[in-house]
Amino acid sequence: MPRQAEAAPLLSIVIPSYNVRPYIDSCLDSITAQKFQDLEIIAVDGGSKDETFTSLHEHARDEPRLTVIAAGRIGPGRARNIGVQHAIGDYIWFVDGDDELAPDCLRTIADRLIAEHPDVLLINHAVLTRDGVLEPSYDNQLIEREDEATFSIADRPWLVDLSLVCWNKVVRRDFLAATGAEFATSWPHEDVPLSCDILLTARRLAVLAAVCYHYRRRSDSTTSVGLRRRHFAVFDAWRPVLDRIRLRADGSADSDGLVEVYRSFFQRSIRHCSMILDTSGYIAHADRRAFFRRMSALYKDYVPAGYRLPPGFRGIKFWLIARNSYLGYAILHPLNKVRLAVMTTISRTRALTLDST
Repeated sequence: MPRQAEAAPLLSIVIPSYNVRPYIDSCLDSITAQKFQDLEIIAVDGGSKDETFTSLHEHARDEPRLTVIAAGRIGPGRARNIGVQHAIGDYIWFVDGDDELAPDCLRTIADRLIAEHPDVLLINHAVLTRDGVLEPSYDNQLIEREDEATFSIADRPWLVDLSLVCWNKVVRRDFLAATGAEFATSWPHEDVPLSCDILLTARRLAVLAAVCYHYRRRSDSTTSVGLRRRHFAVFDAWRPVLDRIRLRADGSADSDGLVEVYRSFFQRSIRHCSMILDTSGYIAHADRRAFFRRMSALYKDYVPAGYRLPPGFRGIKFWLIARNSYLGYAILHPLNKVRLAVMTTISRTRALTLDST
């Protein structure tokens, strides 16, 4: 597709930042050191109390493509919305200030954007551990199904099982504006509604299996710290999404596959909530039963007609959630931790085997 204007870069990278001084230099360096140059960088600082803002300005003195915007403590969702308002690139990529881009990934991404002109390009990522080791992500098992053609979510319902974050999606700016989708103002889980909306609306989705993003695993991230009941926000994030999809599916003859799409999103919502409950440190012990009740209510309110439980261990979890059986779920939780540990070991072993070949 021809570029809209010669002055507009292909890519706008929007970086929300808040107290990420130990990481912001490596984040920016991972972008500016790339051979691909047709981009702009918009950093929106949400009132950092450390030296993040100072570091951003130091980089801006030597990097004309970097624009630094100061904002109050507005949260990552609003910071990204501000970045979108200032972006002029054909595509927008949201990159967190404590993460990094993979070396030379921008050229690979640009080639796909130019060749396919998708509404959304979904990319693969790896997890950067606290020890500085890169580990394959859960998405890696799914995204290997890469197809060079473009498609819609109805053609590939499994796409909803990818991480519902914004940084694994490169979005066409005109498409994003047309949807009217924005990030939620509360956080965490502020990117769930936008991620779901653009997946549902896009007519041209594409997948890139190459690892392009390094997500940093931190014990002090905004997901891990904050108000005690911060993760209860996940229910407010999912309910409007499921309402919109169900309304569209109920009025459809399913010629466009919306019934199956709704089932996929419903199942994803329950899996997301159960993952939060299962993750150590996310939900305080005193709040676990209340969180489980909210999850069970979400299940009962949105379960599709004729829904069949998924197979295996996940099906057992869903069965307990459907019956609001917190005691049974609590007994199952230690077994699930063992299962996940075994799966992680297998994944790491496979990665080491591939590296050695």
